[in-house]
Amino acid sequence: MSTFTNFTVTVPFVDFSAENWEALVRDSTNSENTSWDEVEMLILRNAHWGTTHTLKNYVDQVLNRAINHYNGALTTAYNRIATLETKVTRLQGELTRLPRGNITSKTKVSEPPTFAGSENKMHLHDWLSQIALYCSASSITVDDQKIVCALTRLYTPTSTYMKSYYDKVQAGQSVGSWGDFVQELKNICRQRDDKEGAKKELTALWVNKDLAKKNFVKYTERYRTLARIVNYSDEVHIDKMKKVIPDKLRNALVIYEITNQCPKT
Repeated sequence: MSTFTNFTVTVPFVDFSAENWEALVRDSTNSENTSWDEVEMLILRNAHWGTTHTLKNYVDQVLNRAINHYNGALTTAYNRIATLETKVTRLQGELTRLPRGNITSKTKVSEPPTFAGSENKMHLHDWLSQIALYCSASSITVDDQKIVCALTRLYTPTSTYMKSYYDKVQAGQSVGSWGDFVQELKNICRQRDDKEGAKKELTALWVNKDLAKKNFVKYTERYRTLARIVNYSDEVHIDKMKKVIPDKLRNALVIYEITNQCPKT
């Protein structure tokens, strides 16, 4: 920066008070030695001279106060700017010493794996953790964006159960909170796990003739509970039941089959 120099008033100041002004007016106005006309002209001259210098002195004093005020303000501003320039120069030096890339680089995380449900080797909890890591590294913090990110990694059949979310995205609607989305996925996966488990148990009951022979009532109660969970048709259940029911009951049903009166449900 260039050197700052205060402005200085070069006009000398003379203190003209009311008494001084009156004295100047009376100066050299000896009425005894001069005529009245000369006295009058002298008083007028002195009054003009005294008034002019008194007014000039007042204006100069006002200007001097204003100049001092602004000189002080400009000096303060100059000092502050000089201090800021020093700090900026120091920061620029520190920035040049920083390793390149540290300021803007982000942690790179690969895209999360896809998830299809119980057929997946990865558990739902582990998959959700991968989604959370990816969103954090990608600065995805809004619930709607996190849900959309997760939906892109869902595959059928789980994606089919989440159709309402896809419909909302397509319609430009809010898809709700991340917590509700996670709970919905957990419910779906639990139901699917329950169905898969029920299918396995039911398949085992289809060949468990010993239980059917020993306690057919218990067998049918267990069968009924599992049949409510799976989506098999009545024809499938009837066909499988025929193979495990007691011989006496099977023989008794022959007449109903001949007459086409066997239960259809």
